[in-house]
Amino acid sequence: SSMSRRIQPEYPRIPCITPSWDNSPRCRQRATVFIESSPALFQQWAANTLAKLKNSRNIPPILFINAWNEWAEGNHLEPDQRYGRSYLEALREALRSVDGG
Repeated sequence: SSMSRRIQPEYPRIPCITPSWDNSPRCRQRATVFIESSPALFQQWAANTLAKLKNSRNIPPILFINAWNEWAEGNHLEPDQRYGRSYLEALREALRSVDGG
């Protein structure tokens, strides 16, 4: 949620969301780890970001999602054994909530 509250720069910046992140195997002490990430939090982040895009005149209606299958950093939309298709379904619901159905 802290990512969605960041002050936006004066120039257009295309937002990026991610289901999760953990680069501790590669970065050790300087790692960035999303703690307690979940499909529900991802859906909320996606919906908030999509709503901002929809209501903005200054940002192109483009959203980057990182990533489909970045397994090395625990960052993937691709179905897995723990959550199944939940992240994909969360994205679908976020899109529906902004599009009205």
